[in-house]
Amino acid sequence: MDEAHAEAVALHRWAVIAEATSDRLEPAERGALVRAMAARSHTHPDGSMRHYSRATLDRRIRSWRRGGLEGLRPETRSETGAVRAHPEFADEAAALRLELPSRSGAQIARILVARHGIRVAERTVRQQLARRGLSREVLAAEPKAFGRYEAAAGQ
Repeated sequence: MDEAHAEAVALHRWAVIAEATSDRLEPAERGALVRAMAARSHTHPDGSMRHYSRATLDRRIRSWRRGGLEGLRPETRSETGAVRAHPEFADEAAALRLELPSRSGAQIARILVARHGIRVAERTVRQQLARRGLSREVLAAEPKAFGRYEAAAGQ
């Protein structure tokens, strides 16, 4: 996300919560005002209309009190797209699951962190494995072959 967009989002968030940040409001008045704000739709900087829940508005008011306008900026995620940027992680996760089918997504994620130092979310690991048909449930449901194969005499 570029700086201009982050600034526009922070200003938009401020415009949405500004009237509820007054110190003159009693808690009951603020609650009623925030509920009314949650009932309205707001024009986002990208042009779309958005509805925000009361919990989101309360969280943004707290963020503004802690950090001012800077606290309203969207948080940057350092690891966004780690699997897309490193498709070999998905391959390695698949190999780890095939090596030991009972290994959980959390265990595989921890192994990837230990080996590469880049955190891949457990949920992402599970989704990647499920896409490849390697969920623990699917692997456990596959029929097991027992016994051995013997060729007929003379072949």
